[in-house]
Amino acid sequence: MFRSILRLILLTLFATLLVTSAFGGGYAISRTMFPPPIPPDGGAPDDWKPYTPLIFEAWTHLQRDFYKAPLDPDKNLVNGAITGMVRALGDQHTAFIDARRAAISRTSLEGSFEGIGATVEMREGRLVIVAPIKGTPADRAGLLPNDIILQADDTPIRNMDISEAISLIRGPKGTSVTLTIQRGNQPPFKVTIVRDTIRTPFVESRMIEGTDIAYVRLNQFGGPATDELRAALRELLAQRPRGLIFDLRRNPGGYLGTAVEIASQFLPSGRIVLIQKNKEGRTQEYRARAGGVATEIPMVLLIDGGSASASEIVAAALKDHQRATLIGVKTFGKGSVQNVHSLSDKSELRVTISRFFSPNGNEINDVGVTPHIVVEMTDADVAARRDPQLDAAVKFLQSGK
Repeated sequence: MFRSILRLILLTLFATLLVTSAFGGGYAISRTMFPPPIPPDGGAPDDWKPYTPLIFEAWTHLQRDFYKAPLDPDKNLVNGAITGMVRALGDQHTAFIDARRAAISRTSLEGSFEGIGATVEMREGRLVIVAPIKGTPADRAGLLPNDIILQADDTPIRNMDISEAISLIRGPKGTSVTLTIQRGNQPPFKVTIVRDTIRTPFVESRMIEGTDIAYVRLNQFGGPATDELRAALRELLAQRPRGLIFDLRRNPGGYLGTAVEIASQFLPSGRIVLIQKNKEGRTQEYRARAGGVATEIPMVLLIDGGSASASEIVAAALKDHQRATLIGVKTFGKGSVQNVHSLSDKSELRVTISRFFSPNGNEINDVGVTPHIVVEMTDADVAARRDPQLDAAVKFLQSGK
């Protein structure tokens, strides 16, 4: 039994079926199409093997003494062992993502998922609704921005990893989840919502009412995002707007290739989009591709603390090349690159391999991108559905200040 447990640990630790480079919650473009075969010992190096008796020793004590029995080797031990090993590295972006959370991450970049249809975030340990998606079960159930989800079915949600919290709410189409909601100073109430297939557009676009200003928002750097953005820009530019507002607020990132393609819609071909530096100090430049459809129109880029990773690549590139005026608040500051390894049980191991910098060589990791014009948006603004950052962008394009 012990030998089979060790074999499972080793196989889970070292089995790599797919390798990509990732920014933030997404993946990227390099793939290992034909990975090498996995050796019987899972690929453990010789200098690691002397430590395996220590694993057996600890496992024996746990299995014999722990008061909750029996232990689940997969959930309690394998995942926990990998998580502990990763945390020991002290890098917040090197992470082990269990199979359930990895599936959520993958589907979020595919443009559809099964759930209730609301964007959420963690605030001081509480899961808060940012906004229900129009026409979804969450919208029809009457959920509102700033509603706090206290509980999903019988599970309280507090100081929980956001992916874990989301996994409690998502589920197959046709099933239901009962949420306990706190709304302002009202007593908590319950609402039961039947899940459905949620299709989320990567791009939202319109002309700002009463103006000649075009607006386009990118929600995430997923696979179809470039085509959707290009189509939206062409439709907007056909209306001959005076200026363009590009909104990357609360955009957590996505595919590296998509980040370069998105930046290429606004920059002349050949301009540097980002510089990547690995641990040996070698650099790689990513440059804008030809065919950008909005390379000359006056432009404002909206950013905030939720603009991360791929969003920061685009923001830094547009700022360094003086292509757009940035309005909002400083971005998140996630400037590291991860290889994402899909393990044999569909979990993921994300390993930081390098950092990226702006075209001018400016640090982004733990620093972020600072806007030209700082405009805050308070909780009161959100509750009242005011958007002073968007208002400032419209004013700037109309008046130049």
